[in-house]
Amino acid sequence: MIKNDDKKSNSGGGSDGTPLRKSATNHPHRLARQGSTPKLQSLTQKLWESSENDDDESSPRQVGQHQISHESVPISIQDQNSQKRILDLEEQLKMLPNQEKEKAILWAVLASNLPDDKSSLQKEFVKHVEYTLAQTRNEATNFSGFQALSMCTRDRLIERWKDTSLFFQQNQVKKVNYLSLEFLLGRSLQNGLVALGLDGKYADSLMELGYKIEDLYDEERDAGLGNGGLGRLAACFMDSLATCNLPGYGYGLRYKFGMFYQAIIEGEQVELPDYWLNYGSPWEIERLDVTYHIGFCGKVTMENGRHKWEPSEQMLAVAYDYPIPGFKTYNTVSIRLWSSKPSDEFNLESFNKGDYLGSIEEKQKSENITAVLYPNDNTMAGKELRLKQQYLFVSATIQDIISQFLQTGKDLKEFSNSNAIQLNDTHPTLGIPELMRILMDVHFLTWDDAWSITTKTFAYTNHTVLPEALERWSVDLLTRLLPRHIQIIYEINERFLRQVEKLWPGDMEKRRQLSIIDESHGRTIKMAFLAIIGSQAVNGVAELHSELVKHSVFPDFYSMWPEKFQNKTNGVTPRRWIHQANPHLSQLFTQKLNSSRWLTQLDMISDLQRFVDDTGFQKEWMQIKKINKIRLAKYIEEHCQIKVSADILFDCQVKRFHEYKRQLLNILGVIHRYLEMKSKPQERKYPRVVIFAGKAAPGYYMAKLIIKLINSVANVINNDHEVNNYLKIVFIPNYAVSNAEIIIPASDLSQHISTAGTEASGTSNMKFSMNGGLIIGTLDGANIEIREEICKENMYIFGAQTPEVESIKKKIREGTFTPDKRWVQVLTAIKEGKFGNVKEFQPIIDSISHGNDHYILSYDFPSYLDIQQQIDKDYYHQDKSIWSKKSIMASIRCGKFSSDRTIREYAKQIWDIKELQRPGPVHVPQDITQGLIKSKSPVGSPHDSFISMERLSPYPGVSPSNHTSNTSSKDESNLLKPKQVIKGFNPSN
Repeated sequence: MIKNDDKKSNSGGGSDGTPLRKSATNHPHRLARQGSTPKLQSLTQKLWESSENDDDESSPRQVGQHQISHESVPISIQDQNSQKRILDLEEQLKMLPNQEKEKAILWAVLASNLPDDKSSLQKEFVKHVEYTLAQTRNEATNFSGFQALSMCTRDRLIERWKDTSLFFQQNQVKKVNYLSLEFLLGRSLQNGLVALGLDGKYADSLMELGYKIEDLYDEERDAGLGNGGLGRLAACFMDSLATCNLPGYGYGLRYKFGMFYQAIIEGEQVELPDYWLNYGSPWEIERLDVTYHIGFCGKVTMENGRHKWEPSEQMLAVAYDYPIPGFKTYNTVSIRLWSSKPSDEFNLESFNKGDYLGSIEEKQKSENITAVLYPNDNTMAGKELRLKQQYLFVSATIQDIISQFLQTGKDLKEFSNSNAIQLNDTHPTLGIPELMRILMDVHFLTWDDAWSITTKTFAYTNHTVLPEALERWSVDLLTRLLPRHIQIIYEINERFLRQVEKLWPGDMEKRRQLSIIDESHGRTIKMAFLAIIGSQAVNGVAELHSELVKHSVFPDFYSMWPEKFQNKTNGVTPRRWIHQANPHLSQLFTQKLNSSRWLTQLDMISDLQRFVDDTGFQKEWMQIKKINKIRLAKYIEEHCQIKVSADILFDCQVKRFHEYKRQLLNILGVIHRYLEMKSKPQERKYPRVVIFAGKAAPGYYMAKLIIKLINSVANVINNDHEVNNYLKIVFIPNYAVSNAEIIIPASDLSQHISTAGTEASGTSNMKFSMNGGLIIGTLDGANIEIREEICKENMYIFGAQTPEVESIKKKIREGTFTPDKRWVQVLTAIKEGKFGNVKEFQPIIDSISHGNDHYILSYDFPSYLDIQQQIDKDYYHQDKSIWSKKSIMASIRCGKFSSDRTIREYAKQIWDIKELQRPGPVHVPQDITQGLIKSKSPVGSPHDSFISMERLSPYPGVSPSNHTSNTSSKDESNLLKPKQVIKGFNPSN
């Protein structure tokens, strides 16, 4: 939780007579209170009146010179406790010394919300160009404009974010801490302006200054903080946390070079550094005041009967905060990202001896830890780097959460009443032994107390059913890097196995199966097992996935703790994936519903079903699709140098490359289509553009080879003048959120064709369907629930179902399955070298031949081709309403798949947190604020003030309890302190 930037005060005490901590959280108005003045009574009377007016939802607000309706601006006006808050505020201000009272009011007035009239917006923009960037109008470029506009937006996000943090603190709410190694945020400028309700105002204001706002949007680089669906889900969840007014914060890592920038050179994926921070990020706030020591290696000793870890290697984790605004609300949360830094930047002794590289060796080694997302772990050095990365992430996070909790003065045994910690997959699972270590070794809690707190705090989201994808760490590596943690893990395991013995007495095989420690192939730690044992809830991310988690992946754990296991079907934010990505469709929804409330209540769009048979609506719908296809066609021509027609079917498969996602099945189907068009000219009446995009992990050889095959096939087909007017293949490089926002609204058809029972959920299927792109897919992941919502006639389903897969695999392995002749024909074309050197693609052929077809492509291939034929007939049918009706229904029946619904389910059923909407600032006219301040010169802007009451309300600061002060080890507790103690992060001041 972030504290706001205020000056320190070194005097005074709390209302209970205890001395307040000398930290920057001690505003002047939090000191000893006494007296009252007529000016104070005038202010509080005005606040009272303003609050009463705010309860009238029909009355618009005035900000600057503009009148704003509730339909278009994020204003919170429904605060049932507003009168009580103002009464409490009045009492608190009365107790302030007069001098401090003046300072408090002056600060609140000066920190009042920024006005948003055109003149003010233009003045702020020019100020940032001239003074922040030190450029004149003639020097400024579009990139300068992007930077300046981002800083203007950031200023407004910061004022809301700081007030939201104060509001949560003052109300002492329970919050969720969402731990994810990825946050695939995409671009933030447009998203921020839309959330603030200022996109239209800034567009008008900047036009007069010579800037088109759309050009400034295009200057932004995607944040390199994630890769695939895991990171994009986390980003949607943060958006929904803020929008749904839920108290919570994200935690992750600040990757200097992202995962990688994908270039396609001679058809192959080439990984280049993603220099997304080359020009800095206008959104992150560097928190040099919030740093934590992170230890590795060393030894564990016993001192006074307690374990003491003495790391031999240390570095720092430095915080960077990234505000995340809610939509149509003042609530703004944040993601705290950690960057690794050396404990000692520079070794002067080595430098003076001439060892110039050695003098900065520690700096380079430590900074490497957060340099790249998912460093290649095919080597031991890569494995060590990745483990260090995960531990730095969780250690800094757990220290930070505890540090904030200790400031409340509550007993640590109440920790789980104030905090929930969600593990987004197994990457943050080391947080479980880390919390145990700190509670026991630093704060001297007993094992039973520490374990009780831990298991009430953590919850775990599983994202895979593939056994090979369940994370494991070598016991030897963990013992060397984290000697104390391996002891704790062994103790957790031993105590857990006692429970197993009680349930299955004498069953050694059951003990072996359920043990966290796998002794079979060189001892490893099964991180998913540790996450389940240490969590109070475990959830899957789609109904089918959750059932597989319970009955196939972790059946014994489910039999032990059935109450732990839940389903939370994923969702996506409609603000990003409809309103921002597809503005014409958003406008149509708002126009037909006569309201924009659907953006926070997505179920509302189902009301549009009454227009499905309306030919005018169908025509408008397909015209919007055509506009989006033209936009994508221009993007493809610019970035891929391929011309495509927007009049033919756009078929998209854009996602992370993995064999189970079966991009290979898609390209084999394309080869069949090509062979048919070559031999049967009548097949050319069904033209198609097939679009691929996605990255393969740097060490994933087969996935990268499939990318090479796709581009080799594309090279042949796109240069075949006989068919290239009817079939084109496009591979869009460096798939990211920003180009997904162009691809998804343009899709006629999207492919979600994983082998049944392998995809946990998927979220791109939801995005495509929301935008009217029909799905071709298997009954896997969220496809099943999408079909239930939009009806089976509006999807194209093929392939084996989950219960059949194992028996099919067995037939393929045993050679009793006979492939379709079309399958043989396609493989023969590859073997004959029609698409490049057959030796290069032999590993692909081997992976789907001779009984090795693990993902049953050969079995599903015939039904895949058959459903493709039906798609051709439907899209090119003389009756155009057939396709348009399907497209409309696919979109308007997707209300369930908003991430707002998902996050509310987490909040209620797992985290036990409550919605708490922050009231907006209170309108105080300039003449009243001016009269309140003993100043010879005018204060603030020429406009009325909009004062955030949080700035005048004290945070309930208390001294550390006896429990904390008496049970902390002085030396060890220093590891929990930020290196610089500002903003109240010091747990023991």
